[in-house]
Amino acid sequence: MDWPRTIPILTDGVITLRPLEVDDVDAVMATSLDPDSAAFTSIPSPYTRADAVEFVDASASKVWPGFEVAIADADDALIGTCGLRIRDEESAVTEIGYMVSPWARGHGIATRATVLLVDYSWSIGAQRIALNADADNPASCRVAARCGFVEEGVLRSVRLGTDGRRHDVVLHGLLPTDPRP
Repeated sequence: MDWPRTIPILTDGVITLRPLEVDDVDAVMATSLDPDSAAFTSIPSPYTRADAVEFVDASASKVWPGFEVAIADADDALIGTCGLRIRDEESAVTEIGYMVSPWARGHGIATRATVLLVDYSWSIGAQRIALNADADNPASCRVAARCGFVEEGVLRSVRLGTDGRRHDVVLHGLLPTDPRP
């Protein structure tokens, strides 16, 4: 795979995936304080401003073994974050993750971001893309399906949530030969 040396800027004309910036800290914090965001991710709990600053600082230029970027709207305001990681470099497998701000949900933002990261993954030589979703998060599973991912199974009780409960995770995979919706 031809992994990037800098964070790519990707756009579909509606959203832009770009490096995180200091001006994003407040929106990152607001998104991370949302109960649904906390329930389906592994962010610290309680989430503090220091956590948001550290996340933005750490993500601003780090590209290996993956990168986290802002999902920005037409006004360049942060409406979520997403990332692309190497899951298995030797086998050219990447993994996509996303978190959409509560004020932007229900408008196809995660789907748009996922499509951009899928296209980018193929362009750098990925041979398989993974997307894992909490089984209690049907919206995330719908994003995977809309983007052509195939549900491949469920890992039972694999993730310890911030609520202290164990959660099942639905595994999704996408191959270059799979039909695109």
